[in-house]
Amino acid sequence: VTAWVQVVRMLTGDGDAEEAFSWSLSLISRILMRVITEGSTIVMTAINANSKKGLKKALSCAPRGKRAIWMLNVQVGTKSISPLMWAIENGSIDAAKAILVDLLTIRADRD
Repeated sequence: VTAWVQVVRMLTGDGDAEEAFSWSLSLISRILMRVITEGSTIVMTAINANSKKGLKKALSCAPRGKRAIWMLNVQVGTKSISPLMWAIENGSIDAAKAILVDLLTIRADRD
């Protein structure tokens, strides 16, 4: 944040613009840290590592009937995010493919 604020200071010389930019970056960094700390489920950790093996291991911990929910919805504070969409948007293609394969698998042992 400090480096970017210094660049703005050099380019504009406007104290109000510098202060507004600093405040905005600080807010964004606090939001990102909150998402990282509150959204750090084992599924999200595997997605961030783009690990098919890690994702399968994480999903093996899911209680019966909750497996799909673990892949489609994570509550972060008052917000909900989709691990599948997160994987796609962040380029974790292996993890996204593993999620889709798992979601589309028909499990014959279910009642």
